[in-house]
Amino acid sequence: MDPVYEPLSKPDRSDKSEAFTSYRPVRQTSSNLAGHVAPPAPAPRRPRRARRVLHWLFHVLSLLWIAPIATLLWLNYSKHVIGASAWCPGHNCNAEGNSENAITRAKQLDSNDHNVTGALQFVAKALEVWFMFVATSLVYDMGVLFAKRGRGLPVGYLLTHLEFGDIRYILNPLLWTSPLPRKHGVPEKRARIIKLYTFACITAMLTILANLMGPATAVLVLPTLQWVDTPRVMHETFNHTAAGRRPYGKGLFPDCSAEQLERGNYSCTANTYGPSLDEWAAHNTASNKQLLQHQTDGTVLLGASQEAALSFTINVTAANDLVWVPSRQVLRNMSHGFQKIRGAYVELDPPEYPDREFNNSLQTILQQEGPSLGFHAAVHTGNVSDYDLPDGRWVRCYTGWWIEEEVYTKCFRLGLGAQDRDNYGQFKLGNFNVTDKNSTQSGVGVFVADRAAYYNKKQDFGSGLIDCLIKNNDEGTGEACDWDKVFATTWPEDFRNTSVNVGVISYSIPGEDYANARIWCEHAIYQSFPTYSVDTSVRSNMQNLVMLNNLPTVAKDVVPLVMNPAWLFAAWSVDYDDELDGDRQIVKELSRVLPVTWENGFLTLEGFEFIILHFYALGQALSMVNHYSYAPPSDPTSQSAKQAAKDQSHPIFRTYATIHVWAYGLSGRTSRLGVGVVVLGIACVLARFLIGLSTGHQERSTVEVLAAAFEHRHQGEFDGSGGGEPFGESAVPGRGGWGGEAKVHPGEADESVE
Repeated sequence: MDPVYEPLSKPDRSDKSEAFTSYRPVRQTSSNLAGHVAPPAPAPRRPRRARRVLHWLFHVLSLLWIAPIATLLWLNYSKHVIGASAWCPGHNCNAEGNSENAITRAKQLDSNDHNVTGALQFVAKALEVWFMFVATSLVYDMGVLFAKRGRGLPVGYLLTHLEFGDIRYILNPLLWTSPLPRKHGVPEKRARIIKLYTFACITAMLTILANLMGPATAVLVLPTLQWVDTPRVMHETFNHTAAGRRPYGKGLFPDCSAEQLERGNYSCTANTYGPSLDEWAAHNTASNKQLLQHQTDGTVLLGASQEAALSFTINVTAANDLVWVPSRQVLRNMSHGFQKIRGAYVELDPPEYPDREFNNSLQTILQQEGPSLGFHAAVHTGNVSDYDLPDGRWVRCYTGWWIEEEVYTKCFRLGLGAQDRDNYGQFKLGNFNVTDKNSTQSGVGVFVADRAAYYNKKQDFGSGLIDCLIKNNDEGTGEACDWDKVFATTWPEDFRNTSVNVGVISYSIPGEDYANARIWCEHAIYQSFPTYSVDTSVRSNMQNLVMLNNLPTVAKDVVPLVMNPAWLFAAWSVDYDDELDGDRQIVKELSRVLPVTWENGFLTLEGFEFIILHFYALGQALSMVNHYSYAPPSDPTSQSAKQAAKDQSHPIFRTYATIHVWAYGLSGRTSRLGVGVVVLGIACVLARFLIGLSTGHQERSTVEVLAAAFEHRHQGEFDGSGGGEPFGESAVPGRGGWGGEAKVHPGEADESVE
């Protein structure tokens, strides 16, 4: 059938000019062929009220798109946690991680996850189609708005609202050439050209936005499996560490009374911590044997020690070669919460880990901030010499200190003599045949020096140490030296943290030929405040191993801590000036490796074993050091709490948990890009609503718009174009014809149809 077009403009019948003459095609029938013209059938019309109702329903439908998008933004900004599965109605999807049917339950949850995420993909597509519905109307509304406020629109923009959804439309020449004036057309004003290009740019932006809307809604509507921190509860405020003084107090060690610790009877720790050090020694030997047997390339596997329900090992960092050791006091505090989760696997009561059901997570990691001590250690071999000072102090010097390929002699200033247990102590190793003519050193000697100095044959860094020990002090009394000047020297930056508060542990080498020979190990102690982490899953962490996170690097100008030698005696479980039982595993291993640690000035394979044994003993001591704290501010938002949080010397320790759950969030760049896209989408929806109200029109079909274009009588737009040809070269869209000067007035079309 041939279409019958109604005139879409209402001409003023009083004006009989040609400009308002329109031609109405008629339907050809059999009567027409006989010479009779049948009157055209009137076009059906919808009731005006019904069309207005549809008009407002369309506006409401457009605005409703904002509701699900706003919900998605709220879910992502609030980091809403769903649970162990993406489908978790009522927040009840128990993972049953410690039950017998944990694997079956995991498969069921995984199946639910796939079903839900697949369904949400359809939701994202529906939101995209919904937005395209709104964006199409927005482009149409803008076309109407630009047409009403000008001389119509170029025909090149006639179907823009139908074509803009294709990303290739940005490259369509009609989009960018239609506003340009044509050779035979009516001259355009510059302001109108700018307006038309504004319409083109907005359309291009909507094209990009419409094509990004699908991925953006998918990113926001799909939850992800992620690690989420529970609310952090302030646990305690750090006051000071007890490293600088001897162990004291009731309850520090399970089998030691306060009186025993006061007297220095540290053998009381043998029942609990003696086996810990021996276990480390045995593990070291077993790991080395495995490497030798299988000739594998690698390192010795570090052994673990236990405290309460948790285990730990020394943490070696690549930065500065520092070794960090967890605090047993912190581990005892963490053990309570760990046992409740591992045993019952139910929600914990405040104040430890509140407001979270851990059985609704796939995995739970307990986190607790606390202090940790670390050390930087070096092992040397050389001879020892002592120099007594008139005021009761004394200086001990060791040869064989290597630094930057140079060999030095390093001297340490000790406090008030060998009887001061706060700076020096010694004990013997059982079954060692040690011959030592130096009465202050036998077996193992431990001391801490407040200052150190060094020299070699080339230089002493201006300290005067060479003159003291070589030129003016042949008798070795030390009286001819200005020791205060020597130890007050400003050393090079690389040596400063090895010159203050230096701890030394020296081992005698068995045999009469090594009377003054020592394997001496120096160390510097540092303090940090890392986060203790323990995975509560029995499947992934069967040994309940605790790790240290957020370990710092230590700058060269940081002054080391003073560590009282008594902590080393507690670690070895031996009293001052006593003998360590030769049946202890640590003693057996030392007696095996010490005689062959060095050979011709080089470290042997047994020497590497000795270094690890020494590190274990030192790490055992650092793990036993306790700390003191006080209650944190009761109100975290108070001014005093904010000031306390800025105090780096007294940090506030917090306790929380990290759970592996399905949740929403904006943790990545993709999520943030999705937020930006949907926010622009909301702006487009609001703009469509406001423009639609201002234009006051109802939606028209494409056929009606084309009818309006064909009904519009030209007013000279095509004069002279195409050489008199009705459809010449200039009639090609975009070249002065349909895409150039011909204008469509949607506003007129709207009025006529009404």
